[in-house]
Amino acid sequence: MDQLSTTPAASSTVKCDMLDISTRFKEERKRLGLSQKDAAKALGVSISSLGTYERNQVTPLVWVLLPLYQLGADIQYIVTGERSSARLPDTEQQLISAFRSAPQPVQAGILAMLQVVPVTDASASDKSQDVNPKFMGKVGQVVEGDVKIKGKQTFKF
Repeated sequence: MDQLSTTPAASSTVKCDMLDISTRFKEERKRLGLSQKDAAKALGVSISSLGTYERNQVTPLVWVLLPLYQLGADIQYIVTGERSSARLPDTEQQLISAFRSAPQPVQAGILAMLQVVPVTDASASDKSQDVNPKFMGKVGQVVEGDVKIKGKQTFKF
């Protein structure tokens, strides 16, 4: 089994087992929810090349790892087996991955909903009607129609 050993300035030795690198490479691809086909396309390699990385036949080069990092992979983990503390929690990473893979109109809607960007829809500037529903007891009706709400909203459950 191939071993790679480097010595950083702090005189500690980092040992990288190449089989573990290929296993962690595949693990990170799956964690990001990427198929081999999608990952190969994103990394700019063929599916067969991606397979050689995941089967420990070839160690991926840095130019392959960089796009994987941009997709949200923890490159430190792939190389060393130790998670990077600077990485986001899985739920936040999943949110970002889903956002990045969403069509542009969906991304714009999400940003507007989170009040990150203003709503640019012309109809949003129309006067809106305030709705103040109050429910007492069981609610079994279905209400349908469009309601525009301006300003901050608070939902208490």
